[in-house]
Amino acid sequence: MQKIIIYFLITLLLLSCAVQAKSKKSKDSIPEWLNDPKSVYPEQLYLSAIGEGDSRSEAENYAAANLAKIFESKVKTDELINQRYQELITTDDFSYEDQTDVSKSVQINSEQTLFNIQFAESYTDKLGRVHVLAYLPRMKTGELYEEKILNNAERIAYFLKSKDQDDDVLVKYSAVSAAAAISANNEVLLDQLSIISPDTKEFIQLDYQHDQIMKEASRAAKDIKFKLNITNDTDNKIGIIMDEMFTDLGFVMAEPAIIKVDGEITFEETELARDDDYIFARYELQLKIRDPQDNIIAALSESGREGHNTYLEAKERAIRTLKKKIRNSLQKKILSYFNNLAC
Repeated sequence: MQKIIIYFLITLLLLSCAVQAKSKKSKDSIPEWLNDPKSVYPEQLYLSAIGEGDSRSEAENYAAANLAKIFESKVKTDELINQRYQELITTDDFSYEDQTDVSKSVQINSEQTLFNIQFAESYTDKLGRVHVLAYLPRMKTGELYEEKILNNAERIAYFLKSKDQDDDVLVKYSAVSAAAAISANNEVLLDQLSIISPDTKEFIQLDYQHDQIMKEASRAAKDIKFKLNITNDTDNKIGIIMDEMFTDLGFVMAEPAIIKVDGEITFEETELARDDDYIFARYELQLKIRDPQDNIIAALSESGREGHNTYLEAKERAIRTLKKKIRNSLQKKILSYFNNLAC
């Protein structure tokens, strides 16, 4: 009896060792997709890429970035238009745009987003580096893109119809420029779709002409005339910044002005109790942008100081800081005004 028990225990020990050896072999073996992802995710059905990092999340980020490289050299868009589009889809009546949970959106760069990236297997090598495969299923992602593009086409039709229902120049511009922003985003989606699923793109029929909408938006922008009145701007530095910002929107400095900008800038040399020899320029800027009814469209109030070796250099640094504030904060407020006017 004792001998039978011993044989039984030896058998269990051998089976246990065999299972552990098999498990270790399975764990340590390099998966096929790591050496050849297309053998597991064939190119005719998937777009795929591999990323690695110190953690699963880091590896996913790199995998998504590598997948996005397929698109980034071929698909371009304007950052200002994309910024406006992102706000429009959350403020208009079609805000169901990104409520679908079948897509995971990953930002390729500051200008565009790639939808429906999926993450499959992961593998940790002997050095502890995690490898992850990211992929896009062409058919399912193509259907998702088609839905987004057609939803955007509905938005475009809505805004184009709105522009003809009001004689107000600002309202007309807000509507047609909203249509242009969405149309530009659709062009990006169509370019991405041409890579993901060319056949799906071929069957999409749109009831608008992108180039025609962009020309119409440009003509509407030229009807928006602006005037600047900034006191103490002796070297016209703030005026130039404001002029550039409005010109980028397509507006024209002319009379009679529809948009009026009133403001004041002050600079003051100051010293601080510091160990270095820096001289500081303290600044204060007030800007108010008004419509023809004298309503405030947007406003900016900024104050602070910048230091450098000389007062003139400190002042130039302060102007650069103010330029960033104007281009970021004030420009966003102006775009929000037109988005709200359109919606």
